[in-house]
Amino acid sequence: MLNLIPNFLMQAESDKLGSAFTPGLPNTPKTFWLPEGASTIASEIDWIFNFINYINYFFFFLVVSIMLYFVWKYRQKGRDVYARGPSHHLMLELGWTILPTIIVVVIFFMGFRGFIDMRVPPANSYQIDVTAQRFAWSFKYPNGAVSNDLFVPAGQPVKLIMRSEDVLHSLFIRDFRVKQDVVPGRFATLWFQADQPTEGDKFHWVFCTEFCGTGHSLMNSKCFVLPEADFKEWETEQARWLDKIPAEELYFKAGPKLFARCASCHTLDGKLGTGPSWGNYDGTGNVWERNQVGTSRKVDGGKALSDFIGPGKQYETPEGYLRASILNPGEHLSDPYGNAMPTFRGQITDKGIDALIGFMKHLDEFDAKGVWLKAPPAAAATDPAKPAVK
Repeated sequence: MLNLIPNFLMQAESDKLGSAFTPGLPNTPKTFWLPEGASTIASEIDWIFNFINYINYFFFFLVVSIMLYFVWKYRQKGRDVYARGPSHHLMLELGWTILPTIIVVVIFFMGFRGFIDMRVPPANSYQIDVTAQRFAWSFKYPNGAVSNDLFVPAGQPVKLIMRSEDVLHSLFIRDFRVKQDVVPGRFATLWFQADQPTEGDKFHWVFCTEFCGTGHSLMNSKCFVLPEADFKEWETEQARWLDKIPAEELYFKAGPKLFARCASCHTLDGKLGTGPSWGNYDGTGNVWERNQVGTSRKVDGGKALSDFIGPGKQYETPEGYLRASILNPGEHLSDPYGNAMPTFRGQITDKGIDALIGFMKHLDEFDAKGVWLKAPPAAAATDPAKPAVK
């Protein structure tokens, strides 16, 4: 439908958008039907929604009232039934044709205007690249920072450039009143502007609203709106948080934080999910123990894992196999699982992979939720980079 909009009209709307919304607008209040509106477009969307709703209310009560009146007035009072009635009424037929047409045209005009506003981001938008995959969102920022939750600056338009790694997804931020399907093989865009920072532990939910598999209901992230100065500080720290952690502390500081991306498909307590649990689910040990040479684990339809790991084989060490499983997960498949895991190539650094492998080696030090059960060393306790555990 967007292709039908003349380019000059879209450009004109884009030029106007910078002044169409006044920065600092308060959030629209929560109603019976809608949550609090936290974006600059929310008030317009809510107004149209309520306008259509009140039309529905009016005609619902009108039709039901007339129906009840006719049921009472023309109820059968005896055996004789007079079934003949008027066969034509010009003014009535014109009324129920012209009035709905006018209402529909008005709704279309208001909706189309809002559609253009929502589809054309301002020229000064802050761009964030979004990757959808079963069953998580990944947000990448211009300075290279990557996060599982969405962080945006307050009072500035934000443009999301979205793509899918596997199947059809749909990004929906209900408080912002924005939604966009994310189709494999195509890029989709969406923009919004949130003026009010989130305070304390408050946030806005980011949902996937297109059924994408068994873990669809887990594909939820959080959106935090930060004041501009705080956002720039967060963006800078997020881009280098992993580099600031000493190698010996990676597994308990970075491991749980990075595993949050894996938790939508893998568990730590042995319960089966979309992918094999990292815990002991088949009697061969946890993810690190069952990837050692000599275990009975089978891959690729019954082949022994020891055929691939060892001196002179495809992988010299279990670490090499686990690294390949993260970057190229479809090469060897754990029985009886299929090829459902997307590649993380380009989304995680070598140091991040080291942190995950270290996390696997020390799973006995974590509970089922990934919380580290030991006390950090004295040097780590005073480190400003706090462990990524709760």
